Amino acid sequence: MKLLLFDTVLDGHHTDYLTYLIEYWHEHKIEGELLVVTPRGLSGQFPNEISCSTQIQFIEIAEREIAEFKESSIVGRSFAGWNLFTRYAKQYRPDHAILMYFDLFQLGLGLGKKSPCPVSGIYFRPNFHQHVSRSGKEKWMTKIKKLILSRALANPAFVNLYCLDKTAVPTIQAITGKDRVLPLSDPVREYAVTNEQTENLRMTLGIEESRKVFLLFGYLDDRKGIEPILDSIALLNPIESKQMALILAGPISDQYRTVIEEKIESLNTDIQILCHFQTLKGAAIQTLFSLSDFVLTLYQKHVGMSSIVVRAALSQKPLISSDFGYLGNLVSSQQLGTTVDSSSPAAICAAFQRALRGTTQFDRAAAEKLAKENTAQAFAEQILSEILEKN
Repeated sequence: MKLLLFDTVLDGHHTDYLTYLIEYWHEHKIEGELLVVTPRGLSGQFPNEISCSTQIQFIEIAEREIAEFKESSIVGRSFAGWNLFTRYAKQYRPDHAILMYFDLFQLGLGLGKKSPCPVSGIYFRPNFHQHVSRSGKEKWMTKIKKLILSRALANPAFVNLYCLDKTAVPTIQAITGKDRVLPLSDPVREYAVTNEQTENLRMTLGIEESRKVFLLFGYLDDRKGIEPILDSIALLNPIESKQMALILAGPISDQYRTVIEEKIESLNTDIQILCHFQTLKGAAIQTLFSLSDFVLTLYQKHVGMSSIVVRAALSQKPLISSDFGYLGNLVSSQQLGTTVDSSSPAAICAAFQRALRGTTQFDRAAAEKLAKENTAQAFAEQILSEILEKN
């Protein structure tokens, strides 16, 4: 078996997903060769036993090709990405290939060059199946998206579509008539964290023992709902403010950091607000979740799943979440916390007040089940077992 993994992006979930597949291939000593085609820099993140393995080959896409791809228009990028894939697939002649970010390749797959090999893909954000009111323009765009998807999956070379939004699977199957549209776990790696490490972090951050800790984690931009959250804080009374600490943790652009810091500076509140504006990895993430009492996923019109939900479930922490889309449905139906209109400071404030009173719903058994279903092992098995059985 010669399998090719192809991705033009190396950040966030992309690197994680590639890592899980590579490590699974190595640990299970799968017969054959794994070809990993990505931008420069991935192989250096692995120990020598993997980066120098004869069964795993890291192939770097030329920087010039990546630059040309990024400079293309949205429509042009789909064809440019697909052309890049077909060129590398023709050169290395795999038995099967996985597009690690299927969303980008739909037009190319449906209307572009013939694929040199069978191909599958991971679908990140299907955004046409939610039952929400839409304008005339949005309805028209929904029809276009469905048409593009159906053309992509009609490609005779296409085999499996692995969908991270499990609620979208029936809708996509109805659109395409394909029975190879499969739900996919959104994996999170677990790290062992001691109580001593958690308490040391509390002391380092200077968080008072009497305060409940609310965590917003991830890449911090305007989609994360930070500004409505800060607006909601102004609505709390002084007693409530003294019971709460808010941590904003993750990388942030310089421009948006200025916006957020100015907004925090303008608040007249007794809440402890701690800004940890840097990238965290591994056990440091787990420790931060262990320290927290509540995790915030108050995203603005977010489509699809979030690994933060799984991380919170793994740490047995209730969520205060947007009520929109798959994320809102999952949190509400599984009783993983509270869902609110994430654009409303008043609604967010009310959720904070319920959390401080200890009346937030949380089903620990459901959280444990969700965490077990979304491990790195489960993710890799779902993809590779399906493909290896067919080859």
